[in-house]
Amino acid sequence: MDKKSIEYRGVLFEDSIENYLYRETASICQFLHFLCIEDISQYVERTVYTNKRWHFKYNVSSMIKLFIVKCFRNLSYEKTVSSLTEEEAIMLSFCDKNGQIRLPSAGTLHHFVKYRLGEDGVNELIIMVGEKILKSSKLKDAKIDSTPLEASRYDKYADYNPHYKCKMDKAHITMIGTYPVFMTYTNGLSSDSTELIKHIHALKKMEANIEFYAADGAYDSFQNNADIWYHLNAKPIISYSCDAVLHKEGEVERIDHWVNKMWKLGGEVHTKIENKLKFLYENGRQEQVGMYLRNQNILDELFWELYKKRVECEKVHGHMKDTMNFDVRRIRVESRALYSLLNFVSYQLLVLTELQNKVKLRNSFGRLF
Repeated sequence: MDKKSIEYRGVLFEDSIENYLYRETASICQFLHFLCIEDISQYVERTVYTNKRWHFKYNVSSMIKLFIVKCFRNLSYEKTVSSLTEEEAIMLSFCDKNGQIRLPSAGTLHHFVKYRLGEDGVNELIIMVGEKILKSSKLKDAKIDSTPLEASRYDKYADYNPHYKCKMDKAHITMIGTYPVFMTYTNGLSSDSTELIKHIHALKKMEANIEFYAADGAYDSFQNNADIWYHLNAKPIISYSCDAVLHKEGEVERIDHWVNKMWKLGGEVHTKIENKLKFLYENGRQEQVGMYLRNQNILDELFWELYKKRVECEKVHGHMKDTMNFDVRRIRVESRALYSLLNFVSYQLLVLTELQNKVKLRNSFGRLF
């Protein structure tokens, strides 16, 4: 584990994250001190600020780390700022050139989160952090699942979901191994299946190199099977119902029939099956491609062994909710998407801190205060 240096009032201090991993009590700020997001903060400066230097009274990476503290401690903006000790402020780099501690006001932090970043900015952060996690972890198995974001039983804006038996909104989360890389927010009764394409495009934007993409039966459709295979070059591991049957249109003979039928468009029967499927997908036969892929899964004896890896989703979702407050109680309806995404990217950044510092014990930050 690398050491990091910090200068305070002319004195240079060296520290390592290893000094805090096995303490009974350690501050989240001591943990975040070892998070390197300079490239992300530079991107935020370029995209959400003008070129006027007076905007940068506070370091952007320090402001990002401060909103992680807010989400982790589940405090208001005012209490988040007032809860920081002098040591924590130094760890978050809220010091000027003279070594004087300069903390932002609660209003400044709120303005940075809601108006500088906003929902679009947080979504961009999720993509950037997800890409870093993908490159650092080098894992090949992806999975997606939805999880409830509980609302008050008296909330007139939240939907009652009969499956979860509560009023709720919903988060759809894609993970690589046990690391979350992307999330979308929807209302409590929205279809899981229609959200998958957004996650596929996000993984494609991150240049994800995966072998499998697993999902439960709620995401099952021929189109989704085909989209995963075509866009991500990955094997779709989507659960199918117990009464699923082999579709005739998904057999090789029917694939060849339709490729040959569209010979004027460039169809070539005497080529690899992958080329035939790609040709059909690009010429309006996506569902037939999905039928072929579903048939292959039904015939594959190892399918359910691969599907078992998806069970990690519920465990990680539970840990995320224990670490961050993911419910939407007492949050204005127009701000729920923003704060749900904010909690998610905060958790992502904590995971990234572990990966950057090669911490072997995963999700070790749950005991921090």
